[in-house]
Amino acid sequence: MAEFSRINAATAHELWQAGNAKFADIRDVRSYELGHIPGSVRLTDANLADFLAELDDDQPVVVVCYHGNSSQGAAQYLAHQGIEPVSSLDGGFTAWAHQYPEAVERN
Repeated sequence: MAEFSRINAATAHELWQAGNAKFADIRDVRSYELGHIPGSVRLTDANLADFLAELDDDQPVVVVCYHGNSSQGAAQYLAHQGIEPVSSLDGGFTAWAHQYPEAVERN
């Protein structure tokens, strides 16, 4: 059975800097606009099919939520869709923004 992994903000930041991972933010639109990881996609039911279609084979996906809880369920769902590797950001966007305030984009 497909599984996801949990990664911390430092590991996620390394993936982000390398530029090959896709970041999927599942928070609400207002939270996303107030701050998100640059280049991340706000993932909703409405754009899920497009998101999956645009992924490169074996492109790592990192799922981001508020605190790292709901992203685990979303990451598990993506893993079941055949996406791998997929991971959930422990601590969520809150941890990212705390550790990397310079790597936060606002709309």
